Amino acid sequence: MRAQLLLSLVAFADASTTSESSCNAAVSRECNLEVGGINSSEIQSWGWNAEIPPRASRVGKVVESNGLSTEDAGVETTPEHRHLNGGDPNVREWSRKFDDPKVAAYRKFLEENNCIKGLELLSPEDEDFVERAVRLFKRDGFVVVKDVLSAQKLQQMRNVTDGILGAIRSVDPTASAGGGAGGLPHRYSIGGASATRNNFHHQAYCELIDHQILTPVLTRIFESSEYVVAGSGGDVAIPGAVEYQGLHWDDIWPHYPGHMQRAPTPIVTVNFPMQDLTAANGPIRQIPGTHTSEEPIPSLADEPLWMKLSTLCPVPAGSAIFRDNRAWHGGTPNLSRHRRVMANIEFFAPWLRFSYIDAKSAGIPYELFKNLSPHGQNVARLLPLPEGAHAPGANYYSPRAKEREAARETSVAPNGPVQPTEL
Repeated sequence: MRAQLLLSLVAFADASTTSESSCNAAVSRECNLEVGGINSSEIQSWGWNAEIPPRASRVGKVVESNGLSTEDAGVETTPEHRHLNGGDPNVREWSRKFDDPKVAAYRKFLEENNCIKGLELLSPEDEDFVERAVRLFKRDGFVVVKDVLSAQKLQQMRNVTDGILGAIRSVDPTASAGGGAGGLPHRYSIGGASATRNNFHHQAYCELIDHQILTPVLTRIFESSEYVVAGSGGDVAIPGAVEYQGLHWDDIWPHYPGHMQRAPTPIVTVNFPMQDLTAANGPIRQIPGTHTSEEPIPSLADEPLWMKLSTLCPVPAGSAIFRDNRAWHGGTPNLSRHRRVMANIEFFAPWLRFSYIDAKSAGIPYELFKNLSPHGQNVARLLPLPEGAHAPGANYYSPRAKEREAARETSVAPNGPVQPTEL
């Protein structure tokens, strides 16, 4: 198995070329998949696999009163999200076909009713932009800003994310393993699926750490410039992701004493849509004001319809969605013919414990870290790898945890691939 994984690692490294001239030979290994050697038509046609039945019921053994499954299905969903593996009871009689009558009817319903009405899209060119962005963020738990990524930067990020999808497709061609919060088919986390548990081995991601539009907003939200960057990834809903993902918050601070809803903003995730978010291609749903709510989050069976339709759309590609991780959110069905990808970067408040940044998460290669601005280096101060070190598993993506761990062990070393050993 390790030998097979090693071949996959080397094949993707050999097929990769960089789309950014500043990725020099010294760091080309860490800039893999910038283009990825992937046939884009393969990615565009991926999805709507009728052989994979919709997930309408729970998978895994549940023994905890809070609904957490003690069985790890082997996909990249994190422990705090395993309670979402109950599936979507509304798709029980559906098939995973674009022209299924029930699918077509719900697609029409979404096109007519989905999206937050009057969703405010800010522009960096607006007067008092930063103040308005922070005010909306503090009120709703999220804010959407358009025109953040330039056309060139958006294309660079698309090259990276499509390369990652190509790598995932190579190990899960049927899209049956899936992943993301709840481990649903046709849905992935492109950070969780990385053997490095982040994507900072890609220069395009690193360049978002200190972005001229993000930095002033984050500084005001955290009321400090000493916040830290902790992760990078994103989520994907490929065509045929018919299930709703249950509402949740990103509870990655389980050991923090007290009520997080009463604390200052602990974590901000900034999402970057790679395609326009539309009513039917799986836009993220956000429930306004829930970042300070101590009410229980409703299950899919109990969730009111207005919450299911509380989605961020239409939102143009290249926007930035600032999210308080405490706010209730969830994935929605992608009933279109096109993938919906959102890259992300995660930022932590200066006061938050950093136990989430652990030894299993590879950091930023030194050659990329040293090219960050002084502020960027300060924000990334917990992540630089030693000079000459590589990010273990940087060339490998899979929704299956065992495959990722094996890839880390057989990772490409600084002077070439290590020799695999027998399992």
